[in-house]
Order: sequence, then C-alpha cells, then structure tokens
Amino acid sequence: MAPSGPNPFGLYKLVAVAVVTLCSDWSYASSSYSKWQLLNKTTSVKPDEAACAAIQANYTSANYRANLPNAWMNNQDEMCSSVPLNQCLLDNTKPTDPLAFANGAVCNQGMIPPVYLEVRSPEDVIAAFEFANCTGTKIAIKNSGHDYLTRSSGVDRLLLWMRSMQQLSYNNAFVPEGCPASETNNAITAGAGVNMDQAFAFAEQHDMTFIGAYAATVGVSGGWVQAGGHSVLSPVYGLGIDRVLEFKIVTPDGVYRTANACQNQDLFWALRGGGGGSFGVVLETSHRVEPLIPLVVAAITIPATATTFTPWFEIMVNNSLTWSQQGWGGHITPSSLIDVNPLLTLDEAKESMAPAVAFAEANNGSVVFEEYPSYYPFYLKYVGANELGVGNVHIAGSRLIPQSLFETETGRSQLMQYIQAIHAQGSSPYIPVVGPVLYNYTTNSTSATPAWREALWELGAGASWAWNSTLSQRQAAVAKLNNLTSLVEQLTPGGGAYQNEASPFTGDWQEAWWGAENYASLLAIKNKYDPKGLLSCYKCVGWSAADETNSCFAAFADSQ
Repeated sequence: MAPSGPNPFGLYKLVAVAVVTLCSDWSYASSSYSKWQLLNKTTSVKPDEAACAAIQANYTSANYRANLPNAWMNNQDEMCSSVPLNQCLLDNTKPTDPLAFANGAVCNQGMIPPVYLEVRSPEDVIAAFEFANCTGTKIAIKNSGHDYLTRSSGVDRLLLWMRSMQQLSYNNAFVPEGCPASETNNAITAGAGVNMDQAFAFAEQHDMTFIGAYAATVGVSGGWVQAGGHSVLSPVYGLGIDRVLEFKIVTPDGVYRTANACQNQDLFWALRGGGGGSFGVVLETSHRVEPLIPLVVAAITIPATATTFTPWFEIMVNNSLTWSQQGWGGHITPSSLIDVNPLLTLDEAKESMAPAVAFAEANNGSVVFEEYPSYYPFYLKYVGANELGVGNVHIAGSRLIPQSLFETETGRSQLMQYIQAIHAQGSSPYIPVVGPVLYNYTTNSTSATPAWREALWELGAGASWAWNSTLSQRQAAVAKLNNLTSLVEQLTPGGGAYQNEASPFTGDWQEAWWGAENYASLLAIKNKYDPKGLLSCYKCVGWSAADETNSCFAAFADSQ
C-alpha cells in the first residue's frame, strides 16, 4: 500500500493499516533504511507557491509549528547538525531570504523521519510497534515539537504524531484505576496531543489551576512531564512528576497499560522522571489540579548594561534563598525579573522584593506589582509575551543550582563568578526559579535526578548557530557551551541537571540526569518493557556510546 502524498516538508503520511501491510510485505532481513527508500525517493518537484508563502509567513510561529507533524520548535531537531548540507531550512531571521531556497539550493531530509503515522487510538500504536518489531525500524514520538535534544525526531524512523489525541476531561473525584475509592483527587485528564494553553484554559473554566510549563505549545503528556516538568508554581506545588496520577500507555510489547501507584508501579515510577520516548507511547495523563490560586506578580525590568549586570545579579544571588522560602517562582534575566507568589499579600510582596525594586528605580527601570485571582490571567499577559523564539537553533545547557550554594558567602561568590563567566563569553544567563523548595516530597517516589529536591535555580547558558553555518562554526559554538557547562559542573559537584534543558553534550549524562542508582533501575525497567530497543533516542535510558556514531551530534562527540 502506498503512502499518501508529501506535505510541504517532505514527510509522507501512513495509516495504521498501511503500516501493518508494509510490514507483512517486506523481508525480515532487509534493512530499515532500504525499506524507507521505497517510500522516499529523491525527486525534483515544482514548488507550490501558496504553500511556500504560508510557511514563510509562519516560520517563527510556535502555534503554526505545533500543528504540523513535520515541524519542530528548534532547528537542531530538523537539521543533521553534523552534516550542514543535510537539512531543509529557511533563514529564520528573514524567511523570505532567497538564499535558502533559490539558485539550486539543496533541500534534504535532515533529522526529519520520512514517514509519519497520525495516532488516534491505542490500536494505531499497537500496529506501529508490530511494524517496528518485524522490520527493525525505530520509532520516534512527537506532539508539538518542543525538544532541545532531538529525541522526537530521527533519521529513518517511523514518526508517531500525537497531536490528534485531544481529549480533555475534569473529575472532582478522580480515583486512579485499581486504587482504593477513598483516594479521590481533583484531576484533569489530557490526551497526548493537548498543549499547555488548552490545559490552562480548561482548568480555569472549571475553577481549577493546572501546574504547567511556561510556554503555550508545550505538551501536557509528553517529555515535559515524563522528564520532570517544572513550572513557576513548582516552588510551592511541585514538579509535573509530583502531580501526575496516572498514565495510559502502549508499551513496545504491544500492550495498552494503565500505570499508577496501584498497578504497573515500576512503569509509573519510570514515567515520572525517566524521560519521554523511552518506555512506551503515552496516550493520556491524569494530573492533580488545585482550586483557583490567587497570585501576586512582581514584574521588574532594568536597562541591561555593562554597569547594571553585576549589581543586579548580586541582588538576585543574595536574596534568592529568602525569596524561595517565601514562595516566589519565576524567571530572571539580565534585564528582568518576573515572579509569582501564591503565599504573600501584595504589601508583603512589595516588602519582600524591596532590594530589587530599589535597584530598578535607581537605574531607570520599571516596577509593577499586580494581584490576580488565578493563574490564567497572569499566563495570558506574561507567558506569551516572554516565550522563547522558534525556528532557530537553540541548544540548552543548564544545571540545577542547590540551595546550599546560596547559604554561604563563598558559595554566593562562586555563583557570581560563574554568572560573570557566562556574560564574559557573550552569552546571557537565563534563570528559571523553579526548584520545588516548599513542596512536601516523598523520597524516591519519582525517578528524576534527586538534585531536583535540593535545587533553588536552574541556571546555564545555551548555544546557537545560523541556519547556514559551517560545521566549524557549529563546533566552535558547542566548544563554548562545553566550557561553560564544565564550569557549572565544577560549581555543583555531585549535582544534577534537568534533562529536558541540559546540554546534549553532557559527559556523565546518566549520573547528571538521573543519578546512578535511579539510572540502573530505569535501565532494568526499560529492558523489561522494550527488550528489542524499538524506542531509542539520543541519550535516553538505554542509549549507549555505540549509538553516538549514528547521531546527528556525532561531530561534537570529541568535545564532550
């Protein structure tokens, strides 16, 4: 059975019946690469001017990209970073720039899988795993495409696109399947295609608060929650993995399972921190939600200059321990602080933030304090206006900064030295204040790095390069990032990182992202449910050094 026609980026769509039919027609001995060539022959096509114009007009729109199976938020997921000619990109600074597409420009597949299956039911996923099992083809899983580590794309893979899984429901007496009836929760259940903007609005409609990410198009059920899932409300209400009550998942053995505290507990533990794309295809998640939470917001901005940089961050470093104990969460940049607090009154908030307010007022900055009856109006005003750009290369490189570093003068001095080192290398520190410092965590109840439970900040710098950069330019950017990553690792020995936003080039990634003990348990669970490795992604549980040679990050391996 032939696939349907190509979409603007060269992906071919299959339906579940076609997947199984193709599987039965091909020899078990054939390589997956040769099979894909039957579906994805190189051709020369006449451009569709209307389609091209639509892509150019929306190239840097997160919402537009979120609704395509073949578009990711960051270009490293689409290009093969190690091979600059293996990509099909526009100039993100000017999508109409003809240099990217005229005069014989080559448009190659890069990291984008050649075919995709639009998932609408468990049966679709079961068929995909049957196909993968009999052909040896690896599977990638994608919803909206928020992915710094290239885990949701991949060369010659079958892509499972989850965006059509749009179910949303609220239950004020939710009981996880198989659990005692007395264990009721206010819960929202979301399909794997539901994004944060939908969950926030839906929760508000039911007078509830969903504790979620700081971006409209991050998926509720994918890598965000499966790897940890931080929020500006995490200091008080915990991480996403602390709040998820149940997963519905198809594991690679083709079984549709329910994982919660009362059944498939090993899988439930693994899915709460083990990372997306590793243990199965999650079809829906149920999350504990809170009643409407009144908030105080502090929005403070200053001119970002050479003279304000150091004193501004000294105020941040010297006050963040106190602020964390008062319930503040948010984001800090060289020119701003946007924090929320569900515990303080407006007057208490102003008193708390007095050092930052005084500095801003003395340096021609602006200060705004506001009260909101719930999270959603704050989200509408501030989150969309401060989301990171898309359609470019953005490689993260953060580390979790423990509270202990803020407790001594020596620790604070070392932290300032690192922040200044970021600045000296021409990068900009970005600080999510999202450590769950006030949340009452049950030890070992989740599988993410234990460093989360000591963290106050997430801090680091990223790397980027132009759409048409050379390999040497890319390697130089990575070398610069690795230098900064090394410095922050020295600053936090034995610490960890949030895997979703850590450097892809982290050397001790198993230890940094999970801890040795957690990783050993996760690997055993991975091998139990996926013994043939049908799900394999970059530095996911089960990834090995041998896989490095097949990665589009291979050219940077020596710099790790």
